[in-house]
Amino acid sequence: MIQIKNLHKSFDEKEILRGINLDIQRGECLVILGASGCGKSVLLKHVIGLMQPDSGEVIYEGTPLSELSKKQLFDVRRKFGMLFQSAALFDSMTVYENVSLGLTEHTRLKEKEKREVVREKLGLVGLSDTEDMYPSELSGGMRKRVGLARAISMDPSVILYDEPTTGLDPIIADTINDLIDNLQNRLNITSVVVTHDMRSAFKVGDRMALLSDGSIQFVGSPEELESTNDPVVREFLSHR
Repeated sequence: MIQIKNLHKSFDEKEILRGINLDIQRGECLVILGASGCGKSVLLKHVIGLMQPDSGEVIYEGTPLSELSKKQLFDVRRKFGMLFQSAALFDSMTVYENVSLGLTEHTRLKEKEKREVVREKLGLVGLSDTEDMYPSELSGGMRKRVGLARAISMDPSVILYDEPTTGLDPIIADTINDLIDNLQNRLNITSVVVTHDMRSAFKVGDRMALLSDGSIQFVGSPEELESTNDPVVREFLSHR
């Protein structure tokens, strides 16, 4: 579904991505592992076209993003949902207004229809009857779930998760992991989860990719990750 080919990205003179090659299969949950600051979030931003590579290519369903016009790229982005690390909710807006933002900006749905969509999505993440609340009234885990409801509000084909369990206690983090798993199965979507949380990775991932020193050092199943003798992988796993 998505191909990343020989992707390079530097900021000033610091090289962050050094020739990334990675395929993301339709319908899978691919977990991208790596230490904090290794470039995982930068890679996600290239996948959705928010950043342009210095060289290399991201190809979505056979078409390089670099060949798309602004309008075409915008249309492709509408097929993506994203859960940001901090949930990125607007504090001055209610839960309903946050979740319906994409519907308000990009569809012609009437208010009643938007209400129905928002209630459905909030129900999927276990937050029914929270529409009139504000982010300040929610716990960290609830804010993440509202962010997830917003991410699926436009029925995306792909959901990108940027450190979905960071800052959450283990019990709440497991709730988010279960949601990722359930949405994957119920909505038949493709998921890309960026994390350094190994508990989360092994719970949700169909395949694992380890990003280290600017390149993909390993790709394989969770079982293959645990059994490999690759020294880079063994070093990473020793610190989990």
